[in-house]
Amino acid sequence: MNTNISMQKAFLAWQQCGAMRNRRLRMKRYTFGDQWGDIVTDSFGAITTERQQRMKKGENPVTNNIIRQLVKTVVGCYRTSRKESGAKGATLETDARTFEEYLISGCAIQRVIAGNSGEQRMAAYPLPVSPARFFLGTHSGYTGDDVELVGELHDMSLKQVMMRHSHGDRNRALRIREIYSSEFMRNTSRPLRVTGESHNDMLDFYHADAGLCRLIEVWTLDTPERLRCHDEATGQFYFAPMSRHTSLLREQSRRRKKGTAPLHIRWELNPQWRCRFFAPTGELIDEYTAPGHPYIFRFYPLIDGEIHSFVEDVIEQQRNINRLLTLNDRILSTAAKGVLLFPDNQESRSMTIGEVAKNWAQPDGFVMYHGVPGLPGPQQLHSSPGNLGVSAMVDQQLKLISEVSGVTNALRGFNATGDGSAQLYRQRHDSALIALSDIFDSFDSFIALRDAKLSSFDP
Repeated sequence: MNTNISMQKAFLAWQQCGAMRNRRLRMKRYTFGDQWGDIVTDSFGAITTERQQRMKKGENPVTNNIIRQLVKTVVGCYRTSRKESGAKGATLETDARTFEEYLISGCAIQRVIAGNSGEQRMAAYPLPVSPARFFLGTHSGYTGDDVELVGELHDMSLKQVMMRHSHGDRNRALRIREIYSSEFMRNTSRPLRVTGESHNDMLDFYHADAGLCRLIEVWTLDTPERLRCHDEATGQFYFAPMSRHTSLLREQSRRRKKGTAPLHIRWELNPQWRCRFFAPTGELIDEYTAPGHPYIFRFYPLIDGEIHSFVEDVIEQQRNINRLLTLNDRILSTAAKGVLLFPDNQESRSMTIGEVAKNWAQPDGFVMYHGVPGLPGPQQLHSSPGNLGVSAMVDQQLKLISEVSGVTNALRGFNATGDGSAQLYRQRHDSALIALSDIFDSFDSFIALRDAKLSSFDP
């Protein structure tokens, strides 16, 4: 495949995965507490965030993050089951973080690489891959067996790029340095990342973080032609390139005429994966072939190609809880302060009406006004909000979250009271896990594929 065509197909695959990345970003925001960041249109038709819209109305958006606790509970159940089965160490941590990603975005992606183990020998081990940096071509199967293009975006230092892809050739190293030292490359860096903050939210295909080099890894399925040959004279099976087709046909015809042991020739396609590393400017940095690509991925549930994560199921209940708590906060703040009735004929001589409102809102504020004899001054009215049922509605939403997510009180350990037997509690716990068995079993099938690739990996 032409390298330019390969780069173009990679960029197209990156664009096709844009919807998946946007959905994942929204799920991640809700999981880690940024639950008022959805883009909405205000009453004037302007584009704004839901938080800004609420604040313009004088409300204080309240967040009570239930989703994070649900995710931590399910990940804790997964860790416990893996430890009971004997898993430990770095692989357990990698799988737990991948499972957390699976719950948040519905995407589980790892790659198998080779490295030195503690015994100073080459060994294969898995690494998690962020869906924000991953892209792939069209596919329909659960395991992705029919995918023909897969890739990942890397950001690394120039030294790392030279060490990994120069292969001991000084001229290759100098060429790599020349590519990444161009004026174009220096002007395509993003701002420096801040430690502790997400650095994958606003990725694009071409631009790396400041001081780093963007390397685009692309794996494509190639199908070169070859000839499968069986020589009955020697009993040998072998493969020959298409360039020998004419000479082999002549040899086959010669044997047929002489009546000697025949030569059987069969044309076939030889599927193999080619890996290419590109610079953002399109230059080919490195390439090689392999029997298969190193990635293992699973999307949930992938019905008609759709991805719907565990977190997505409870977002609406979480939003309702936030709205109710914000409404309750608004009611309480309004009832505590009340409303000020300020006669328009007693305005302050030293304060504007805006300054009056600002000072009145302060707990220790004061307001100067010009009193009129015989008329009452400014008055503050209070009213009791009464019981509007907000607490009951919040409790109802919390119950709905447990029912929708399957994370019941028994799973979280809330029903472990002294009035029931241990067997009864265990039954409740096991019943709670039934609702989550689908997502657990789906991830276990992903781990089985990963382990199969690890066992077949030949460093």
